[in-house]
Amino acid sequence: MEHEIGAEEKITYGRNDRFVGGPVGGGRFWLEDDGSPAAKLGGPEEWREQGMIDVRRGDTFSVGGQTWRITDIVNADGEDAYLTAVRVG
Repeated sequence: MEHEIGAEEKITYGRNDRFVGGPVGGGRFWLEDDGSPAAKLGGPEEWREQGMIDVRRGDTFSVGGQTWRITDIVNADGEDAYLTAVRVG
């Protein structure tokens, strides 16, 4: 799916097929020692060499020529954890 700049997507455990060049999926969510949430993302073919990536609020990632910023990581220590990302480029 082609996204406009400013579009928002939710990423949960497993895969999200809505990303151009995806899928992108949450592999793990956790709380850092300071209590801030973090997540591990993986999935798209273009990330094969680096494997999964660690992300936190404010981090960016690129997939399918689109750049996304992590805006929130919700309930990182729960089974229904997810993050939201907005397209910025």
